[in-house]
Amino acid sequence: MNQKCALVLDDHQLFGESFAVLLEKYTEIKTVYTFQEISELFRFLGQHSREKFFIFLDYYLKDANGLSVLIDIRRLNKLCKIIFLTSSTSWPVIYNIENHNPDGIISKASGLDILLECILSIQKDQQYICPTFRELKAVNLKSQPVSFTARELEILNYFVEGYTIAETAEKTFLSRHTIVAHRRNMMSKANCTSISQLLTYTSQWKLI
Repeated sequence: MNQKCALVLDDHQLFGESFAVLLEKYTEIKTVYTFQEISELFRFLGQHSREKFFIFLDYYLKDANGLSVLIDIRRLNKLCKIIFLTSSTSWPVIYNIENHNPDGIISKASGLDILLECILSIQKDQQYICPTFRELKAVNLKSQPVSFTARELEILNYFVEGYTIAETAEKTFLSRHTIVAHRRNMMSKANCTSISQLLTYTSQWKLI
């Protein structure tokens, strides 16, 4: 694999542009495109569906969760290598990311050596998890947090924003019945008896 182009999706412009400069200056990646809006990234991928890219994806995005974006990226371009960049140190967050099998997971606090190591591993078709998150996983081996699907996290995001069931159904192009079923399933997974408890759980573990 010989990817020479990277895409960065991060809704913080300063971080995205600074990270792009880092990639172009210190790695073999020659061209980096930065995006703040998910729709812009999807439009670009739709126009370049047969090209290989490294995609560096933030977990916390303005209007969505990074995991739902990951699924759409894979639908638009199956050749991409997706690396999550996150400032989170929450074990349930890292657990959920890893369960979706990205090509890499890096802490935003990582140094250049970790970034280079990640790119090299992925070029060898090996998944890479940075030392910070490997240590977090080792410490929490006996603690298996709740695993939510990307769709469930997307719906949770709307609930956190205060959307009603009807509004969430409209946003996600699902029926109200399906939204209610997802809510019931999430509450069961998190052992919650009310939506307020589920939102508290979400906030406590910084899932959104």
